[in-house]
Amino acid sequence: MSAGISWMGAKRGLGAVGALLFGVAAASAADHPGKAPFEQYCASCHGVAADGKGPVAGELKKQPEDLRKLHEEFGTPLAKPRLREVVDGRDMPGAHGTSDMPVWGDKLLAAVPPGAGNEAFKRGTIFVILDYLETLQAK
Repeated sequence: MSAGISWMGAKRGLGAVGALLFGVAAASAADHPGKAPFEQYCASCHGVAADGKGPVAGELKKQPEDLRKLHEEFGTPLAKPRLREVVDGRDMPGAHGTSDMPVWGDKLLAAVPPGAGNEAFKRGTIFVILDYLETLQAK
């Protein structure tokens, strides 16, 4: 009987992680779990409203992208695997990887202890941010 309870608890925990990483698009922008990491990692350049007008945007050589318009290039729903590769540095556009746009894959791993599921942590953080950005797309 206890094995059944543990299995049910594990299933609920995995379901919560899955919802956090892949099913949060239904959450509103105000209460979305990706809002806090977006504000931590992205808003200084892209702005709290993701409009490309963050507090340091004026200091950059290239104006940050208006992330509310990602759907114009990445479709609706957003092509998150492709976007993740842009954000984590695997697909390096002109402004990415320069002093204008850090490669977030490396930055996200800086605080993670070695061997602690680094790739899963990095991918999860980026995906939850991308899910948040999905809620901000201009309709």
